[in-house]
Amino acid sequence: MEEKHFTPVRTQIGILKGRGMKIKNTRFAKRILLDTNYYNLINGYKTPFLTTTTREHYLPGTSFEELYYLSEFDRKLRILTLEYILKIEKSIKTKISYCFSNEYGHKDYLSYSNFECNSPKKFKHISRLLSSLYGKIYNNIDKEDSISHYVHGKNYIPLWVLVNTLSFGDISKFYTNMKQKEQNEVAKRFKYGIRPDELSSSLNFLSSIRNRCAHDELLYNYLSHVTVLDNNYFRYFRYQHINNKRNNYFSLMITFKRLLPKQDFANYYMELNELFDDLDHQIHTISTNKIRNIMGFPNNWRRLITLN
Repeated sequence: MEEKHFTPVRTQIGILKGRGMKIKNTRFAKRILLDTNYYNLINGYKTPFLTTTTREHYLPGTSFEELYYLSEFDRKLRILTLEYILKIEKSIKTKISYCFSNEYGHKDYLSYSNFECNSPKKFKHISRLLSSLYGKIYNNIDKEDSISHYVHGKNYIPLWVLVNTLSFGDISKFYTNMKQKEQNEVAKRFKYGIRPDELSSSLNFLSSIRNRCAHDELLYNYLSHVTVLDNNYFRYFRYQHINNKRNNYFSLMITFKRLLPKQDFANYYMELNELFDDLDHQIHTISTNKIRNIMGFPNNWRRLITLN
């Protein structure tokens, strides 16, 4: 593999010009490259603007500003996406803590017998889960007042207090390892018609997207390692076809449709539409349809807002 050497910003700009990119404002380009670095901006967002015939050469008319605008679109997309994932996170934590505490009480609930421990594989997963939960308690005893209050004053921590220290990944694993009865109770309180296995799959998927947003990584073209279970929305948009993957951004949009309250989804849809409209006014070498295709959006994607 060819060794990569340090390249000054002036040289980086020269390389981009040599590959057919327009630099309308050199001072602006230097500032952006110093703020975001070449690798994150150029390597992250160049692909839609590259020709298919020549290696590492840009489509005629491609400007530095267009790559920057696409990166800004992606940054705002992460902020928007995280906002609505957090709404789901708060809701699922509240419902799990209520249903689980209703069944097993407000203390002494962290027991193998309270989870679906019916196989060696399940036993292993639950062991990891409980170890992680006790670790969260230990690490937050002297950091979180709510945890400290219960540990030092009452010698137990209610689940509705503990869930506030858990990550989305933690609560997703918690739900997946709950007994079927309690999973059903949570699912029916979360959204009408969603099955426990669908909810478990969706939570796992959302956890991967949340991590992506929190670490400020590319989102618009991201394919999660988690695939969402099939449902009527995927079938409506013919996503059961082998070339359509249920792990891209449009899959996230369908997941939001499934899990968010109707008004919250309408607000998200409107804000996403505004992001696309802004991008449409900012890039001209390629169309926003090309970006939506990369994100997995079908041509009739706007129908999603009208479907029940």
